[in-house]
Amino acid sequence: MQTKSALFIGHNTERAIPVRSYLHRDFLIQSALDGAVRRIEFHPSLRIDDTVQRVDAVIVDSDYGRHAIDLVDDRPPCDPTAEGLMHLAFAEGCTGIMTVTSADIRREPRFTSARTVWRRRSDMLHVDDREAVIGALESEGPLQLRALSGLIHTRRGLEAVVHTMACEGSVVIDLTEPLNDRAVVRVGPRAVGGAVLAYGT
Repeated sequence: MQTKSALFIGHNTERAIPVRSYLHRDFLIQSALDGAVRRIEFHPSLRIDDTVQRVDAVIVDSDYGRHAIDLVDDRPPCDPTAEGLMHLAFAEGCTGIMTVTSADIRREPRFTSARTVWRRRSDMLHVDDREAVIGALESEGPLQLRALSGLIHTRRGLEAVVHTMACEGSVVIDLTEPLNDRAVVRVGPRAVGGAVLAYGT
């Protein structure tokens, strides 16, 4: 199923990424919230010999390497056999091609949890709340949400604050476990003070 024309922007995307489907969007959301992912790149085209081929491809740079992503159940119409993706992976010096299926993306609890967290991406965040959360995590290390709530007071509900911070990359939530008061939160790659950036879609 196709989404309406939209662009995806996250704290670790290099540029706005055109979203071609709901499945594609969910993959991007999960990658943006993954603490192991350093950068999400979008490559609209690739030069092969004297021609420019459209590929509309994503490369993910993470702790596990640099991989061109093959969404096998949702390949872009311009590259239905992923031949262009293979050329891109070689040209960009990727570790390899990572095959991702719809079942991988829809695996629970990460699928529902990532969507729940991403709904908070545009919420306003008070600088005092951010500093309180980061200060506690830097002092105590990774904490369950309920333990964190016993250490600090926030102006907004702590769960909402933490979800918004995960969208900006200042904290990371373990989404492989249920999203409840036992969810483990740790300092993220962008744990700095300042204004909240707007992410979508």
